[in-house]
Amino acid sequence: MPEPTTDDQPDGRVPDPARLGDVAAIRDLAIAYAHAVDDRDWARWQALFVPDAHIDYRHSGGIAGTPAEVAAWLPGAMSVFRFSLHSILTHEIRFRGPDTATGRVHLFNRNGLDWEGRFELCDIGGLYLDDYVRVGDHWRFARRVEHSHYVTGGAFAAVVRDLAATTAPDRPRVLG
Repeated sequence: MPEPTTDDQPDGRVPDPARLGDVAAIRDLAIAYAHAVDDRDWARWQALFVPDAHIDYRHSGGIAGTPAEVAAWLPGAMSVFRFSLHSILTHEIRFRGPDTATGRVHLFNRNGLDWEGRFELCDIGGLYLDDYVRVGDHWRFARRVEHSHYVTGGAFAAVVRDLAATTAPDRPRVLG
């Protein structure tokens, strides 16, 4: 079997030092995203994307759009939560060129809210599918699509699952 000539299958290969810096920067980008959401810092959140990026939260009952469109929607959408704790895990990055990469990263979002007169936890687990692009000396998201696998919790989680079935009918139903 011939050796791979692209980064399509870099499993276990030792990258050169410059590529290690790119990996660290992309992982930092994903971590900054999680903190920007939890901090409700929508200006910081929007700056993590190129202006014409595509963001798709429909599989968790949200919207799809550009960073500006989604940043305008997020404050209202997130206002229901008392807190959110976004965790990202198992980040895989594949370089497609010197300034482009794709990635996927597991997500776990724990959210606390008051719903129907009582406190609930709403947990979302799934996967972000990303495209990254280097802009100067920064990596930015060119695309981020959330694929929710499950939404668990109380009555609010059921509302989210039902909403996701209408906003992303072409994707598998979110479990709960």
